[in-house]
Amino acid sequence: MSLISVYIPTHNRSGLLKRAVDSVLSQSSKEIEIIIVDDGSSDDTAATVQSYLSEHDNIVYLRHDKPKGACAARNYAISVAKGKYITGLDDDDEFKPDHLMGLYNAFDEQYAFVAACLLEDTGTTQIERSLDCGVIELASLLHYNKVGNQVFTLTSRMKAIGGFDEAFPAFQDYDTWVRLVARFGPGNKIPQASYVWHTSHEQDRISNFPTKRLAALGLFIEKHNDIMSQGHKNSLEVMRIRMASEAFSLFCFFKLVNKGNWKAATALYLNTNLKPVKSLIDRFRL
Repeated sequence: MSLISVYIPTHNRSGLLKRAVDSVLSQSSKEIEIIIVDDGSSDDTAATVQSYLSEHDNIVYLRHDKPKGACAARNYAISVAKGKYITGLDDDDEFKPDHLMGLYNAFDEQYAFVAACLLEDTGTTQIERSLDCGVIELASLLHYNKVGNQVFTLTSRMKAIGGFDEAFPAFQDYDTWVRLVARFGPGNKIPQASYVWHTSHEQDRISNFPTKRLAALGLFIEKHNDIMSQGHKNSLEVMRIRMASEAFSLFCFFKLVNKGNWKAATALYLNTNLKPVKSLIDRFRL
C-alpha cells in the first residue's frame, strides 16, 4: 500500500485537534503521514502536538508564526507531503477507523478524486449525509458543491492545480474540487459515510459568517464564469438568496429552478414560505 498524506490545519483548537489526530492514528491503514499545520495558534497547540511527536515518527509539525488562514495552512502541508495520495481533515472533525482504507480501495485514476459521505454529529445524534453519490461531472458540480469538504486524490494533482486559492474567504474547497474536475475528469463519491462532521460546537465555523460566504460566492462566480451556463448561475443565485436570507417568491422559484438545483430551490421555497411543511418533510427524512 502506498503512503497517504493527511493534512490537518489548526488554529487555537488544541482540545479538538487531539480527537482529530487520534482518529487518524487509529486508522486500519497504517501507511500514513500526518501533517499538522499550526496556523499561528496562541493556545497550547504546540505542546499538544509535541506530546505526539515523541511517540509517533509519522507526524510532521509545521507552524506559521502569524495566522495566514486555512488555505495557506493546507498549501504548506501539500508542498511538503511525501505521500502518493493526499486527503485532509478539519481539526474539529474525525475519521471513522476504515475511512482511509475505504477511499484507497475505491480510488481509480480515471477519476480526479474519490470522496466519502459525511456522518454529521450534532452532539445528540448522528445523521448520515449520503446525497449525490456516484460519478460527478463538471456540468453537475457547477450547480453546487456535491462533493463535501474533503477529497482523496493523488498528491501530484493537488500540486498541479496549485492547491487551494488563498484569496477565497470561503468556498475554498468547492473551488478546488471544480479545478480538479476541470483538469483531471469527473470525481467519484462513494456511499461510505466515514468522515465525521461535528456541528455541535460551532466554534468559529465559517458558515456563521454570511458576509464572508457571500463575498466568496462572488469570487467563485467571477473565477469560473467562462465555464458556467446560465443554469449554473441560476443555481448559485438560489444559493446567494439562501445565504443572504432574502425573500424567495414563487416567481423567483420558477425563474431560477432547473434540473440541477430543483432540490435546493424547493427546500428554500418551502423554508422561506411554508416552514411548517418543510419541518414536517425534514422529520420524515431523519
